[in-house]
Amino acid sequence: MQSKIQYVSTMRIVDHETFGSNERKTVRNSGLFLLDQGKKKNSLFFVGKCGGEVRVELKINFTQKANGSVSIKESAKLYEGSSTNTRDLDGKASKSSTVAANQTKTITFRVRNTDEGDDYADISLQVTNSVIADSDCTNGIKAKAQALGSGFTGAATSNINRPTTVRGGKRVTFKKCDIYCSPASGPQEIHGQIRRKYNAVGGPNNALALPVTDETTTPDGRGRFNHFSGNGSIYWHPATGPKLVRGAIRHTWAKSGWERGIYGYPTSDEIKIDPKKNEWFSDFQNGVIIWNKNKEENPHTAKLSGRKVCALFSKIFKEKTKSQKDLNVDSVRISSVSDTGNNFERSKNRKVTFKIKGDYESGIFFIPNPSYTITLRIAFESDKNPNGKIGCKLSARLDHWHIHTSGAGHKKLLNGLKKGILEGFKKPLKLGDVPKNTGFLSFKVMKDGGIKLYFRGDVVGQFAAAVAQSKLDKM
Repeated sequence: MQSKIQYVSTMRIVDHETFGSNERKTVRNSGLFLLDQGKKKNSLFFVGKCGGEVRVELKINFTQKANGSVSIKESAKLYEGSSTNTRDLDGKASKSSTVAANQTKTITFRVRNTDEGDDYADISLQVTNSVIADSDCTNGIKAKAQALGSGFTGAATSNINRPTTVRGGKRVTFKKCDIYCSPASGPQEIHGQIRRKYNAVGGPNNALALPVTDETTTPDGRGRFNHFSGNGSIYWHPATGPKLVRGAIRHTWAKSGWERGIYGYPTSDEIKIDPKKNEWFSDFQNGVIIWNKNKEENPHTAKLSGRKVCALFSKIFKEKTKSQKDLNVDSVRISSVSDTGNNFERSKNRKVTFKIKGDYESGIFFIPNPSYTITLRIAFESDKNPNGKIGCKLSARLDHWHIHTSGAGHKKLLNGLKKGILEGFKKPLKLGDVPKNTGFLSFKVMKDGGIKLYFRGDVVGQFAAAVAQSKLDKM
């Protein structure tokens, strides 16, 4: 059931201590919104000012009831003082009421200055509560589009008066969004990259079925999602792109705390490992969830900590610059680790930035050696997206560099470092090959700059992870 709420809020404010044309002020606000099973409550907040000293703040809470009626509570506060932003509260009042289904009602009350003076505001709220059954998809979609506004939806690209029949319900397409409706969930909108992903996987013909929520902001405030009736969701984050997660994997992720849990956001759609078997996995920012034969399966892993990766990179850097025999390396550290990278198919790995400091033996004992600071950002990559079957080549490439030198003769040092780095890192560094059919699922850079390889939880994956760990330890 959908409640289409149209309202006109009017505040007639009187500043009793002001004379002339600024003594009275009328503030009017109007609009339209919807209440339904996905959003049963809504709040409005308005401010009106009069004279030079009176300010009225009005908060209105709407709640949809099971029978289609809407309860309304209005709370008004009157402030009076030398500044229009004063927090000198001089009066407050409230009013509660109920608007029945398919009823128009006007609610009035007054808030006055009870501390000093005769300032007041007469408040009027006219509300029309038009109830639309979830089964009435034509009018439901029309109301949803009207509430969203043409700036949000764009022009309709299919007939809004005769919605298209799709599996499970109806649909009207717009330039900027689509609105789906089913008798079970009513009208819900889907737009942006989530809409693009939904259409890419088959739209309503996919196992996701129809949306049961509008696109909604995640609790952490950074991402967006739509839930679907087919026990699935599509999540979007600026550092991942849109990703589909469903079924038992979604349930496991939900139990862990969704995006605020240990796994973070999904970085892949749900992937079937073997088309002939019930084996699935989803990749996440901080881990992998596997579901095999109706039960969760823990992946096997091989890893290097951030500290060991830093030591390995220090070794590689010294090897790449060994032609400069008088170059001293004082320190190599990880200065930052980026977020994952947005990609429609599979999110990109985090990138690790290394900072190297040192100096150069000038050979002139009475002049301090020129010093340098080098910043190198490294992208760790797999040539293919692992899926448990294919073979992959793992590498690390120079993504960005910056060199700063100082001291007597530093220009010579700068030119030598540029040459050494550009030549030494011209080609990606080969980290190793993972053969096919080893159950390799993910190559991941962790938050500390370490790297981690994930394999299936079976015997084959266990053996492959042990071999990979042995090779990592020898690097």
